[in-house]
Amino acid sequence: MLRIVTLCFFIGLCMSCSRKEKKGNLYAIDSLVIAQVKFLSEKKAKLTKVTLLEGKEDKVSFTPKDSAAWTNELEIFAMLDMINKPTNMGYYQADDLSDIRSNLSVKAFSTKEELPIKYLRVYYHQDISKLRKLEAEFNELNSLYKSARMLTMEFQQMDNKVVLTSYEIAGGQKMFLGDSVQYNIKGILSISN
Repeated sequence: MLRIVTLCFFIGLCMSCSRKEKKGNLYAIDSLVIAQVKFLSEKKAKLTKVTLLEGKEDKVSFTPKDSAAWTNELEIFAMLDMINKPTNMGYYQADDLSDIRSNLSVKAFSTKEELPIKYLRVYYHQDISKLRKLEAEFNELNSLYKSARMLTMEFQQMDNKVVLTSYEIAGGQKMFLGDSVQYNIKGILSISN
């Protein structure tokens, strides 16, 4: 009898844990970035990048040559998919909010734990598939440096597709036993018809 009760308790505990993991409706960032890389590469999108580093501004316009170049450009955003790792998912709380500055809804994921992604906010119009903006706080800490970055991607609907129109990476890096560096990188994309 004790074995049956123990077995039932264990099965119930496992089912409870699996339901909790499945309940976490986190956002598929990897699919989003892959789709953008494919689309931007196919359309031969032009990128204007403005970099502000230590008060000096640099501006360059170019067309990344292939999907590998676009993957490199958007690599930092692909790293946001860390929220979907099984070891991290359970630490995020999901909330449905309204953006007070617009008519957009927000799916917000946040944690109080010391994880690389402090929060991720997905701004959308009517349905989460109609993405308008994604923003996150991404932190790194290792033996050489500590960094904190605010990441933003902005989108528009074009022919029933979500298309990246701009991105921004703003942050700083503190080298241990060294100086701090503040930077801002803004990318503006344009697609010819």
